[in-house]
Amino acid sequence: MTRKERTQFFLIWFFLGLVPLFLRPLWEPDEARYGEIPREMLKTGDWLTPHLNQVLYFEKPPLQYWMSAVSMKLFGINAVAARLPLVVATLILLWCAWRLSRRLGAARPMWGAFMAGTTLLAYICNQTLTLDALFSALLVLSLVAAIESVWARVEGRPALGWTLLTFGANALGLLTKGLAAPVLLGGVIIWSLPWAWKTPALRKAVLRLLWDPLGWLVFVLIGAPWFVMVQRVNPDHAWFFFVHEHFARYSTTIHARQGSSNPILDKLYFVGVLLLGLLPWLTASILGLGRAWGFLRRKGPQTEQSPLHRWTVATLLLAFAVPFVFFSLSDSKLPLYIMPVIAPLLALACAFEGEEEGWTVLKRAGWELLVLGAIFVLAGPALMKGNGTFGWVLGLGIAFVGLGLWGLRPRGLSGPCWMTALGAGLLLLSLVAHKAAGPGKSVEELVRQAPADAQWISGGNYFQGITFYTGARPVVIAGTGELAFGRNHLPVSEQQKWFPESLDTLQPTAERMRTEDPSHPVWALISKNAWRDLPEEKRQAWVVVDHSPSAWLVHLK
Repeated sequence: MTRKERTQFFLIWFFLGLVPLFLRPLWEPDEARYGEIPREMLKTGDWLTPHLNQVLYFEKPPLQYWMSAVSMKLFGINAVAARLPLVVATLILLWCAWRLSRRLGAARPMWGAFMAGTTLLAYICNQTLTLDALFSALLVLSLVAAIESVWARVEGRPALGWTLLTFGANALGLLTKGLAAPVLLGGVIIWSLPWAWKTPALRKAVLRLLWDPLGWLVFVLIGAPWFVMVQRVNPDHAWFFFVHEHFARYSTTIHARQGSSNPILDKLYFVGVLLLGLLPWLTASILGLGRAWGFLRRKGPQTEQSPLHRWTVATLLLAFAVPFVFFSLSDSKLPLYIMPVIAPLLALACAFEGEEEGWTVLKRAGWELLVLGAIFVLAGPALMKGNGTFGWVLGLGIAFVGLGLWGLRPRGLSGPCWMTALGAGLLLLSLVAHKAAGPGKSVEELVRQAPADAQWISGGNYFQGITFYTGARPVVIAGTGELAFGRNHLPVSEQQKWFPESLDTLQPTAERMRTEDPSHPVWALISKNAWRDLPEEKRQAWVVVDHSPSAWLVHLK
């Protein structure tokens, strides 16, 4: 990178990857969960076995938990510190998109990074405390390193560093979210072999990458020790993690996360996600895919590096196709699962943008922003009816419409101006999301109203923010959910004490807690539906303090 490019890069990273983390508290359930697990690591000192509400939690490996725990150790227990791994993830994503664009010969590779970071899907994912941002970043980093390793071998340069980074980054992806990391990268590289086979040097480079002994040694040394150690301490871990959380999750609806009950719509789920998530670069992405495929099919004069260029383009097309097909076939789907395709897609879009197109790319983005703005303007009154945030949503829609019109009529518009304006629009989106959805997604404002020494009940749902913001372990009534595995490993008496399954036990449980510890008041956060279903005579035992769209804050009389 030149000095100017480095400045642009770090400004993009700062405003897209760091600033949004300060704009809202942790949302239920995912962000609060992935903040609470590392908080419990810090509290207990047990960095080997993940716990949630003080019970075993084996759904995911620990890398991001460790990163958040270190961050909170340094910067305190707060939402920003919990989310700091996302800063690393965004940095990696932007660099990978830039590097891929540069490797493909893009005239302006920094636009590849900017486009990748400003798609709706990537922007939302990179500020949401789930495992998808870090996992996707590490997976794409291993892909970039693999491509660079093959280039280095073919050109006769040292390739060991890139090779070790390939396996090391993929092992870290394994420690973030599991077997999907080696499966997806391996699938991409193996399926790329037909484009390498007829060129001996290229074929040898790809095969050497796949079977590099030092690379596999690094993968095992980084990826295996935690699994071995946690299995020794917790003999049920391997079955739950590899069978229940991988094979059963992928091949059954046990987690009830199918994209649709209609089997056809279910398999088309990620088409819909990408149609919205790639805005405002959807058209550019589609054109990039089409042009890349046309490049592979085109016959013409061959240079010494032509096979290598064709293999690289084919590999990036596969980096889109393999995850897309893999996750589409799964019976468990969430929007952020498809995040690994973003950097390869936008790198192709950037690289295959014609020099003669000029401002045409921004005009296409302008049309897409007009559509997005119109959705907010027209749908805002219906979506935000009665919650007092219509003005915010309307303002957001007008901002996107204005930005779209500027893209269509680019008077006084320059690349830096467009980057600044679109970045500001996305930051406004974060603010509006907090204003519109935050009261129903975060429990921080409710929980902060209780005294610091309160005992807690979480009724009808496990509100994980209770534990994160207070440090207290709540009794979870009729809301065990994903804590079932950990609960079932408790003695029966502890199960009944901390996880009663019937809402009818709400008042007896509260009375027991007050009897056992009368110096600490009993407070409860009860889900909207559970409070509605609670008989009126049982509500009389509680004082209503406040409520949100999702929960009621009460304390025992």
